[in-house]
Amino acid sequence: MNNNEFFNIKITESIDRAIDKAIDKGIARGNSEIKYKKFKKRKIEIGITAALISLVITFGTINPALAAKLPIIGSMFKVIEKNVDSPADYSEYATSLNTVVSDNGIKVTLSDIVCDGEELYVTYKVESKEPFKYELNENKPLDSDQLLENEAYHKVSFSDKELAMGKVSGLDGKFIDEHTFIGMKKYYLKSLGEEIPDSFDFEVKITSITTHVFENNNKNQIFNGNWAFKVPVKVDKSISKNIQVNYKTDNGFSIDSIIITPFSVVINSTNPDNEYYNMKVIDDKNRKLKFDSGRSFDENKKINYFGALSKDCKSLRVIIYKDKLEEKETIKNSDGSAEIGYEEVGEEILLDKTISIE
Repeated sequence: MNNNEFFNIKITESIDRAIDKAIDKGIARGNSEIKYKKFKKRKIEIGITAALISLVITFGTINPALAAKLPIIGSMFKVIEKNVDSPADYSEYATSLNTVVSDNGIKVTLSDIVCDGEELYVTYKVESKEPFKYELNENKPLDSDQLLENEAYHKVSFSDKELAMGKVSGLDGKFIDEHTFIGMKKYYLKSLGEEIPDSFDFEVKITSITTHVFENNNKNQIFNGNWAFKVPVKVDKSISKNIQVNYKTDNGFSIDSIIITPFSVVINSTNPDNEYYNMKVIDDKNRKLKFDSGRSFDENKKINYFGALSKDCKSLRVIIYKDKLEEKETIKNSDGSAEIGYEEVGEEILLDKTISIE
């Protein structure tokens, strides 16, 4: 049976819940139990769907580590989406591509992709013949959630500009075992300053993969190679909700619009000048959304990205502020120079607006 046949099998809701439970258990216990194994291929007739589903559930129950590794839902996002810096339900909307490039003992699979018109999310599965050995500068078991990689380029077919990447360096995810890492990379489409089409090609070329250690450490593992991909992307703008706010204060600050997707909250605003200001967003249950990143554009325009909302949220409170600083003692350095120390003593609120998102 090939992968395409496997993913075409229909899974009922009750079986799907059982599989999800097995996967969650595998993720929790995988690092302590996983042994790298090879299983003999079995020829199974497509018509015996019930027997195959039973086999999948049995393996997931007996060996939860294997359940965590198998993309039985059709998405690598399912394995890592609660473990990444910006957790969300990516697997519900992802498209599986499973494009593979191998070089220098490393097999990289561009597994899944999802695009909401604001950001592009891509998962990679990295498999190494040589074990990934170290995290930081100690002989620790692999428990890092990050695998560094360098990209020669990352671009889309509708623009000559380079995409801006998420704040996490490298791939954000987890080690499945000492030979395998599954991680996600995030790219910001709005950094291009162009209209996003309904479909386009995404191209990326990875030139090195590095375990997470200190610079110039003798335990540093660097795998150089050429892993280049060109894959199609379909944009699902239907999952994005664009709310025009157009609220402006007397001091020149404004909230222009809010874009809500299953993966993030995007706030478009305007400042009266080019100074730096902070923003925080609080939901209707008084929970502060996790700040992801912020970018400035022409004419004092600003775009800020925050984490995903709970599905039952009905309003958001947006606050623009700057820190109040109090001057402290002057510190003299050994070279004769001096630095003035400051301490944060509060916040100056410049805009405070609660906005309905229903």
